[in-house]
Amino acid sequence: MNEPSKVLLICTVGGSPEPVVASLKHWRPLRICFVHTPQSKGEIDTRILPLARAEGVEIDAGRFDLFELPDGQNLASCVAHLRKLRPNIETWVARGPTFRVVVDYTGGTKCMSAAIGIQASRWPCQFSYVGGKQRTKEGLGVVVSGAEMILYEENPWNALGYQAVDDFVMLFDQHAFVAAESLARRAKEKVTLLERKREFAALEHLAKGFDAWERFDPKSAKAAFDNVTKGANDLRAVLGNAKAESVLQELRRIAQHLQALCEADVPSRHHVVDLLANAKRRHDEGRYDDAVARLYRAIEATAQLALKERHGFDSTGLVRIEQLPESLRERWGPKAKNGTLALGLQDSYALLASLGDPLGEKFRQAGLNDETKSPLNARNRSILAHGFDRVSDKIFEQLWTATLALADVSIEDLPQFPVLARHSDTAAQR
Repeated sequence: MNEPSKVLLICTVGGSPEPVVASLKHWRPLRICFVHTPQSKGEIDTRILPLARAEGVEIDAGRFDLFELPDGQNLASCVAHLRKLRPNIETWVARGPTFRVVVDYTGGTKCMSAAIGIQASRWPCQFSYVGGKQRTKEGLGVVVSGAEMILYEENPWNALGYQAVDDFVMLFDQHAFVAAESLARRAKEKVTLLERKREFAALEHLAKGFDAWERFDPKSAKAAFDNVTKGANDLRAVLGNAKAESVLQELRRIAQHLQALCEADVPSRHHVVDLLANAKRRHDEGRYDDAVARLYRAIEATAQLALKERHGFDSTGLVRIEQLPESLRERWGPKAKNGTLALGLQDSYALLASLGDPLGEKFRQAGLNDETKSPLNARNRSILAHGFDRVSDKIFEQLWTATLALADVSIEDLPQFPVLARHSDTAAQR
């Protein structure tokens, strides 16, 4: 048997006690928070509690709190003050799955109702409104006493979750994928409608996939994107048809790239392309040190790939002396340990040049082998390498151009992240 809900009822207080009492009778809350103004505070002790008691709802002093809004006619002031309730609400629902929050906005001024609606749209709660079967003034006035009824109760996130979608889009387009994933997961937990849960799950998987990709985990990224594809209809529902189709088409291209990454032996051209795309994204974020660190690795991997595919060097980390041309054997022999050497970036390109590989000459022509003027030296002085200097955009551009040329890669070859800024068709569906 399911355990009964333990309700925290938050209700606005105005000049009519009947709606508040009707809400108390309906929800039978374990705890109450009366939101009042200086003018309506007296209503609680003199009218609401006695009337509730007469209706069989006993509320002792230890079961309710008073929360005062200084000015019930000032919307901005009401919104600002109501923010202070959020920690209490989060503490309440954190106590367990049976602890619920209900917000009744029937009483009080219109500003109070609007303000609590604005704030509660971000709370894990349900809304409640007390209407009536009969009203004065031919149905246009107040509810006739005794004719009250609960007209509306719904988790506002089912209707207002679009704000979370807008926030998700903003975070996603900023490549803040961890934050976007967390936001989608929290929103999924707040909504009660199954279809809305699926929509936020689709967004959660989308952000999770791109976060994994940014962390060079193609296997996890592909698994997350597969989940997005399986929930294609949910993605269409939340982003709109046009944007969702654009994203799904991009994911199909991305899936091919990720599959190739997962299957390829390292190093491979796929890994070099992936590093370059990652470097470009870091540059676009203004993170030049991160960008150049990735370019450095792409330049090194390009040499390793050439040595493996064209000259039979399976690894630059373990090169046997007898594999080297005689000129390098004499120069590097004293550094060998147990007859083997580990080659760094400069050594790898020196080996290519000694072998007559055109890549070694391209490296020299780009000025990357110059011990004093090479832009690679800026990477070595970077805080992410061996120094504390900040890498400049100029250095990135120099290395970017050189790396594309060395790897024989164009910008069009690089996988792109989709942009979710939504089209008008999405808003029309809301």
